[in-house]
Amino acid sequence: MAISLINIGYAANDGTGDDLREAFVKVNANFEDLDLRNAEETRAINLGTVGEGIYANVINYELQFKKLVAGNDVTLSSTATGITIDAYGGLKTIAVNSDTGAIELEEVATLNIVGGADITTRIVGNTLTIDYNGLSELVGDTSPQLGGDLDAQSFNLLNVGNIDATQISGGFVGNLTGLVYGVDIREINKYFDNYWDFGVVANNFTNIIQWLASDANFDFGTLLNPDLRSIDAGSL
Repeated sequence: MAISLINIGYAANDGTGDDLREAFVKVNANFEDLDLRNAEETRAINLGTVGEGIYANVINYELQFKKLVAGNDVTLSSTATGITIDAYGGLKTIAVNSDTGAIELEEVATLNIVGGADITTRIVGNTLTIDYNGLSELVGDTSPQLGGDLDAQSFNLLNVGNIDATQISGGFVGNLTGLVYGVDIREINKYFDNYWDFGVVANNFTNIIQWLASDANFDFGTLLNPDLRSIDAGSL
C-alpha cells in the first residue's frame, strides 16, 4: 500500500488539517506498512552484460558489495567521491622495425603479419608460423637460371645431358670421353701408335736431282692447311 500523508492544513489551528486522531491513524498505518514490507525487495543490481559486478548480496536491510583489490603493478586510491586505479609497469608501447619501414604500437594497437609472394602466415595458440610455398629445390624448377657463376667446389656434375657452351676454358683432368661429330676420337690413336711407321728409307739415287731433293727440307703445310703441291714419293 502507498504511504498515507497527514494533512497538516494551511496554517496552525486553522481547522483545515487532520485532527489528532486521524493523523495518528495514518502514522500507525504507515508504520505497519513499513514493518510488513519484505526486506529482499530492496536490492541492487549490476548493470551491463560484460565485466565483473561489484554488487554481491543483500541481507535484511544491508546491501553487500565486493571490494576492489589491486593486482600486480596496480594501485587503488580512494577519495570521498571516487576510486582511482593506477597501473604501473607492463608493456606501454612496442617498436617494430622492418627492412622497409617501422612503427611504434600503443597498448591497444594491432600488428598484422601477412605473407608476400609464395608466403603465408598462420597462428596456432601462441605460435606464429611463416610458410614458404614456392620452389625450395632446384629439381622443382623446370627452367632454372643462374645470376652468376656456379662454383661446384671441386664436386662432380653427374648424369649431364647436352652441354651448350660458347666457350669451355681450363684443362681437363682425366679422360674426356664421348663422340665428336659421331666419331670416337680414341680410334685416331691407332694411326699414330701403330700405322705411321715407315721404317728406314734407303736412299738410292740415280741422278743429281734426286740427291739434291733428298738433302732438302720440304714444308707440306699443316693437317688443317696442307700444301697443295703433289709429290710422288714412290711406293712403300
